[in-house]
Amino acid sequence: MTRWLKHKQDGTIYEWDPILGAHPKLTEVTEEEAFPERFISQEVVEEVKQRRKRKPKAAIALYTDDISDEPEYSNPELNAEASKGLPE
Repeated sequence: MTRWLKHKQDGTIYEWDPILGAHPKLTEVTEEEAFPERFISQEVVEEVKQRRKRKPKAAIALYTDDISDEPEYSNPELNAEASKGLPE
């Protein structure tokens, strides 16, 4: 069984070595503590996959048959002001 060391401040994982093992900021941890992702049960993995699935969106109607023509907009005062100074 491989031994692992974990740095107390930043959480870096090192493989056990006699010199590193004597360092005061490193503590010995089990493989399960060092690499928890290796020990996740298959049930948990499946549950996460189920939660991450996209939910189906409601169908969107993309047809445009019922859209009426654009209303005509006319403002004579605004037109007169905008065309002031232009040749007729």
